[in-house]
Amino acid sequence: MGEIEDSLKLLDLLGRVLDANKGLPVSNEREWYAEGLANKFFNHAFTVIRLSVTKNILDLQSRQIEISALASVDVLTRAAFEAFLVFHYVFFMPKTEEEQDYKYLVYRLGGIMERQNLPANSDEFKQKLIEDRQAIADIRKKLESNTIFQSLSEKQKQTILKGRWRSLSWSDIAKEAKLDVLLASHAYRQLCGYAHSSSLSVLQIKQAFKKGEENALTEASIIIINIMTANIVYEYCELLPQAKDILSNDQKGLDLVTRWVRVGYG
Repeated sequence: MGEIEDSLKLLDLLGRVLDANKGLPVSNEREWYAEGLANKFFNHAFTVIRLSVTKNILDLQSRQIEISALASVDVLTRAAFEAFLVFHYVFFMPKTEEEQDYKYLVYRLGGIMERQNLPANSDEFKQKLIEDRQAIADIRKKLESNTIFQSLSEKQKQTILKGRWRSLSWSDIAKEAKLDVLLASHAYRQLCGYAHSSSLSVLQIKQAFKKGEENALTEASIIIINIMTANIVYEYCELLPQAKDILSNDQKGLDLVTRWVRVGYG
């Protein structure tokens, strides 16, 4: 399958791009999180491709069974899709230093706020929550001096301070990333159906098993993964000069990225 071959080449390129800064000092915390998120995407995408091409055998005490990864592939594809959308929204969309700081700070605040709602069942975790509260206070103080945050209404400010870091829907972020509406809305909703075990996802999986057409469903996920991988390679390289050098010096890799980015445009 040509798509699988492209998947392996794109993942190899993403890996080399991510390794471009290995051993170099991180210039700021925002860069550290951008790299971590891109690595998270890499893990999801790698697992999707591995599950799609590998025969999965499970040895139980009573028998050996072959497991189709069909039910899991689309769930992981959705996770990879959203990892790219977060990367685009937080790190690539902002064009000014002030906007970059704003998007990053509200993203960080949202993540820390999530942990504040968890029960503290150990002294160690209680201490972590205390440290988190200090981090929350520090982030809020930085936001108060940010001109973009200052320009918001009081209602908008309170929403953000409660941990709501995303002002756009996933679909709207995908459209902002210039993804085709079929991908940004319809394909994404179908992936969500697999993650939430909708009746349609159950029907499609059962029918694919019955007809022996599992590969027909995974092919769509592989195409989505290729589009997302190409986009995150491009955006990561635009943010980090060392990574961009890797892509600029690989004409075949650059052509492959360009082709798959264009596939996503429709």
